Parts: sequence; C-alpha cells; structure tokens
Amino acid sequence: LLHAYNKSFSALQVAFMFTLYELAGVFTNLAAGMMGARWGIRFTLIVGLCLQIFSYGLLFGWKDDWSQRTAIIYVTIAQMFAGIAKDLTKLGGKTVTKLVTPEGKHTRLFQLVSLLTGWKNSLKG
Repeated sequence: LLHAYNKSFSALQVAFMFTLYELAGVFTNLAAGMMGARWGIRFTLIVGLCLQIFSYGLLFGWKDDWSQRTAIIYVTIAQMFAGIAKDLTKLGGKTVTKLVTPEGKHTRLFQLVSLLTGWKNSLKG
C-alpha cells in the first residue's frame, strides 16, 4: 500500500488492487466450510498459510520499472491469493479455538471473541 502510494498511484488505483482480495474472500468463505468438512481443518489451515507465503512472495516480485497498468494487474492477482489465504487461515483458527476450549469456558471465550471482532469491524468501517 505504501509502496503504491510512493509510486504515485491514485486512491482509486490502490482501491482497485484490493477488489479481487475482497471478491476472493466471498467465494472462499462459501467454499472453505465444505473444504474443511471434506479434507479437515488442518488441511485448510496449512493451505491458507502456504498461500499467504506465496502471496507475500508475489508482492516482493513487484518491479519498479513496470507500467502502472502492469503493476495494478500484478498486485491485484497477488492480493487475490492473499484474500483466499486469509479466509482459509481464519476458518482454521476459529475452528481450532472452538475445539480446544474446555466445555465450561465457551461462553466467556465467545463473548471475548465477539467483542474483539466488533471492535475490529468498527475500526474497519
């Protein structure tokens, strides 16, 4: 984000770079539950972490001599993989939390998670 700003990309161009990130998140959330049920939560967590590393690698591959159009397309695709990775990892993280929490502690833990999620969404919005 800061690199694009330093390269004089407009706010609209930077926002466009994140369109596939958000769109991939929608479809990943729909498919992740089925993937978790079919192949297990461990699989979705590992795939998510691997995709996150892959997307970071792609972002490090940005060449400063590319045209703005090429850079936007490249970063948009890299962000798509990051969006998929985020949601796969999120699914694994939330499910593991449910599995390792003792029976009597569910209510308190989930209240805390709801509070933190609400704060995060307030800041995002």
